[in-house]
Amino acid sequence: MNTTAQEGARWPVKMTRFAFFAGILAISLLVIAGPGYRLLVLPLLPALLGAVIGFVLFVITFIFGAIGLLAEGTRAFDRSRAAIVVIALSLVVIVVAGFWISRGAGKPPIHDVTTDLKDPPAFNAVVLLRSAAGAVNSAEYQRTQSIRGSIFNVPDAQRSAYPDIQPLALPRPPAQAFQMAQQVARDMGWDIAAVVRSEGRIEATDTTWYFGFKDDVVIRVGPGSTGSRVDVRSESRVGLGDAGTNARRVRAYLGKLRELAGK
Repeated sequence: MNTTAQEGARWPVKMTRFAFFAGILAISLLVIAGPGYRLLVLPLLPALLGAVIGFVLFVITFIFGAIGLLAEGTRAFDRSRAAIVVIALSLVVIVVAGFWISRGAGKPPIHDVTTDLKDPPAFNAVVLLRSAAGAVNSAEYQRTQSIRGSIFNVPDAQRSAYPDIQPLALPRPPAQAFQMAQQVARDMGWDIAAVVRSEGRIEATDTTWYFGFKDDVVIRVGPGSTGSRVDVRSESRVGLGDAGTNARRVRAYLGKLRELAGK
């Protein structure tokens, strides 16, 4: 009876220990995957796979760890403190990752968003940068793209998913609006590639924080019916879909510019 009871008491400890090592492995993958791709140490697919496996391991860590800790009871706080930290971290990662996954849920598989679907602002200065970096997506605006053998209409998908992405009318002269547009682009932390006042064109590159994906932005400022019209286009260099990232970037930029012009 005593032996059986001791063996029964050991399984929570084993589950907690398993969760701890699974969590350590998950943390290692998390640290390696994104930064590894960002530093050009890992190719894209292995980096993405590592991130996915890491996330799954975090889920396993939390499930097994929670069960083990609950079964251990108050004793867990005396001998499993390191495991508790790892399990708590796994919950944080799950919540944060779940938030980002939910933001991209239901978004169309497009990677190029613009305020002007009829005449999108064209990239110029960043074209060579994209080519040198091995960008997969064309700098030219693609109105259709093939997905699993089916032709997908990009403008229609954007209109349906992001109806609020529209040109911004500012009651300011074009020269003043252009200066503001440049200031907001810098405030966004983008790397400015070109500022061409004669064309009202600003080109920049934004880098995502984890994988370091490069997304390019072109801003076009011209005369409008009430002063100036600002158009923005944001495109990812790689990836079929962007989980709504480019739309959020354009929306955030126009919001900051509208706020600045309203002051």
